[in-house]
Amino acid sequence: MIDLRSDTVTKPDKDILQEALEAELGDDEYGEDPTVNHLQKKCSQLLGFEDALFVSSGLMGNQVSLLIHNTPGSEVITTSDSHIKNYEHGAASFLSRVQFREVEHENGIINIDEIATTFEKSKVNKPNIKTIAVENTHLASGGSIVPYKHIKNIYELSQELNVNLHIDGARVWHAILQEKSSLNYGSVCDSLTFCFSKALGAPIGSMLLGSKEFIKDAREYRKILGGGTRQVGVIASMANKALDKRQRLLEDHLKAKHVYMDLVDKKNENVEFNVKYQDTNMLFLEFENNQIANKFIEKLKNQKVLSGLINKNTVRLVFHKDIVDDDLEVIKEAIYSSS
Repeated sequence: MIDLRSDTVTKPDKDILQEALEAELGDDEYGEDPTVNHLQKKCSQLLGFEDALFVSSGLMGNQVSLLIHNTPGSEVITTSDSHIKNYEHGAASFLSRVQFREVEHENGIINIDEIATTFEKSKVNKPNIKTIAVENTHLASGGSIVPYKHIKNIYELSQELNVNLHIDGARVWHAILQEKSSLNYGSVCDSLTFCFSKALGAPIGSMLLGSKEFIKDAREYRKILGGGTRQVGVIASMANKALDKRQRLLEDHLKAKHVYMDLVDKKNENVEFNVKYQDTNMLFLEFENNQIANKFIEKLKNQKVLSGLINKNTVRLVFHKDIVDDDLEVIKEAIYSSS
């Protein structure tokens, strides 16, 4: 079965699994696990932050950030279709007791002027805005890249407004590599999370980055949320190896592009969807209605290709390391015969 439902379905390579067997271990609750300490230092240096903390998931990293940046009853500016608002089981309202203020965007890129206007309007009889949350890459827009320069502009505005900027960077390495942008995210936001367990190919884990004071607080909240660990180097060793292989993500972009270009070339051959590609590892196939989209998913499944809905009319195909070149022809044929 060819699984395109998500890049979370990737399974670790043998060399990644081998790292777990050979990892040097200690008790991370005492700060004594040398493998996770090395990974945290490595990530903070790579991305220009003062410090970093290994957490079990991107959701945990996002929610710890909101707990630190906000006070109960405050607001977080984000897009209406962001992951932090829609796909984290209401954790922000349950844990931080915050609400979201939606702003318009184009492919995840929030208009700077609208942020300023939103703050101006919030001064009278409205909750206090404490945080801006930007998602890069932007899942609901097809894995679109929010340019580094735009994030820098948002950060400069956030400093003027005295609020925090958090980057939900679950797939930020796709943006960094594709855009060939600066790695220095520590200079353009207050906190950032990224996942090891998606296309990077590790089985578990995410990294949360920020200032030393922020990470000190984050360690406390991680413990409160049940995320404290002991010999976590077993997991961190695999994450470290996966990170070293990050250049391979560009191959996933090319796989998605290959299928996209073929679909565009043959679009007039009774294809009943619009296809969207945003230069990373996803394709969105947009159908007229939910019934047609669901039938398409079932037809693909009958041909040994798994896919899923990102919204009621749109099928998402996510390309990753476990999709090999021979699979691409099978995928294309399955798409054509199912549409």
